Amino acid sequence: LRDVRLMTDTYDYDAIDVGYYDAVFHRNQGMQSKWHQLKFDRIRRELGQPQKHLDIACGPGTFIGSLPETISSTGVDIAASQIEYAQRTYARPNADFQHIAEGGLPYDEAAFDSVTSIELIEHLEQDAVAALLADACRVMTPGGRIIVSTPDYGGVWPAVEWLLNRLGDVSYEDQHINKFTKQRLRETLAAAGFQNVDVRSYLFAAPFAAALGWGFADLIEKLEPAFIVDRFGLLLIATADAP
Repeated sequence: LRDVRLMTDTYDYDAIDVGYYDAVFHRNQGMQSKWHQLKFDRIRRELGQPQKHLDIACGPGTFIGSLPETISSTGVDIAASQIEYAQRTYARPNADFQHIAEGGLPYDEAAFDSVTSIELIEHLEQDAVAALLADACRVMTPGGRIIVSTPDYGGVWPAVEWLLNRLGDVSYEDQHINKFTKQRLRETLAAAGFQNVDVRSYLFAAPFAAALGWGFADLIEKLEPAFIVDRFGLLLIATADAP
């Protein structure tokens, strides 16, 4: 991905254990695990049933591993160790993982009818985000859908991040260098050439409810009032169409 290492060289991402977030996802306990599971559930609903799907910065491959085998998916990442883990853990006839070098996506125009980018753009400087999204638009079929998630810095996420930086297993203080609100994300996707941009907040109390019961958190997610989530949500999920 274009200039990712250049733009994030203040933080050593190789310091995070290979497969760390995959292990968190499958732990099935605690707020962090429930966060990833609820997030993936929502993104799968937005994704639908594409024929050719690209997951940018797929890490250990967990999201693709959660998809039905009927979806043909390709995961890419500049971290070779994460791709090796993904290949060992989630590769199948309809899912493959590729290590790519810094620079543009190595695919032809209109190669994919859907693209996901899950909590990547907050790690990149804005010009790198702009270049990445424009390149994603290039490799998508007309009318194809992109889904982007990133923390909601217009909600209560900054307070949650402050606590996580001090109490959690991983600190985001040096990782999250680009802080998006609904408006900034909407403008960024539109500037990259996407149409029908829709940005919504997701999750408020549900991940924390996992401390009281795994299934209870799922119930809270369904009952959270939309007006509270819209104003105070933790995560932004954007959808948009390629022209």
